[in-house]
Amino acid sequence: MLDAWAREQDKTPWLRFSTDRSQGADSGENTEAVGDADAVYSTGLGLKNLQRVMDHLLVATTHEGKDWDDLRIVYGRVVGQWANELGHVTQIVGAFDSSEKHGGQEGVRFTLVPKARQVAAVKFLGENAFATPAMLLRPEILRRIEPAGALTRIRTAQLQVLNSLMSTQRFDRLVEEEALDGAAAYRPSEFLADVRKGIFGEMYSSSVKIDAYRRNLQRAYLDLMSTRLNGPQRVNDDQRPMFRGELKTIAADAGAALARTTDRDTRLHLEDLRDQIAKILDPKFQLANPAPVAPVRLPISDRNDTYCWTDYAIGVE
Repeated sequence: MLDAWAREQDKTPWLRFSTDRSQGADSGENTEAVGDADAVYSTGLGLKNLQRVMDHLLVATTHEGKDWDDLRIVYGRVVGQWANELGHVTQIVGAFDSSEKHGGQEGVRFTLVPKARQVAAVKFLGENAFATPAMLLRPEILRRIEPAGALTRIRTAQLQVLNSLMSTQRFDRLVEEEALDGAAAYRPSEFLADVRKGIFGEMYSSSVKIDAYRRNLQRAYLDLMSTRLNGPQRVNDDQRPMFRGELKTIAADAGAALARTTDRDTRLHLEDLRDQIAKILDPKFQLANPAPVAPVRLPISDRNDTYCWTDYAIGVE
């Protein structure tokens, strides 16, 4: 794995190999990420490539006298690849750079990814994964493949990234890193605050207006929190008080944002956020909230083709 981070720091690039028993915590263990030691950099390039694909997608899939199946299939693959590439960035959070070492060799096997890199990764996700992805929302494409479904499709893709970012294993590592590494660690409370600002950022504007895609994402976040707090496998470690604290902050911030909006849809949404949070935090509503919708994987084609790597598609049923 080429260490692009080292290259940008004007250091000599180096190669390293996966470390035994890394438990999925190595930030460089990514697929399809060239220069994957700096997944933010490589993913930024990947998103630019997907933008180019979207610019040519309609022309490339239009065939005289044919239907729009090719357009539908390829578009689903683009959305799936968009989520897959952004998932590479989630791997930086709560992660380690590992090097295989044995007795007699100096140093440790697992070195904490610098806090600045983790903070930058969450910021990148807020600006690219959780912002409404305008490049994927082309009416000239969507109106050829379906009468409706864009909201569900984008929610599914964003939720795939959010589920990875908020995984229990990742959060557990953040808690332990703070306990062992102190000020050098990315504190779980800081992480949750940064995620909240990325997902609910409109609430802190002087004039609050939240579009339908962001409203969908914000509801998905609440569903995820509800599942963690009230679902069959509810958490009982540091996630519980910290998640509850985040929900209380969101409810308070939504209440304050009501005074700064004149948009009826936004007002109703903010009121609903507060109502849903109150239910999530009320024990009598436990198990009453639905689990987040799982990502939908669609087949690429009806043929038994063999691909060199995993191919992804996100669509709606």
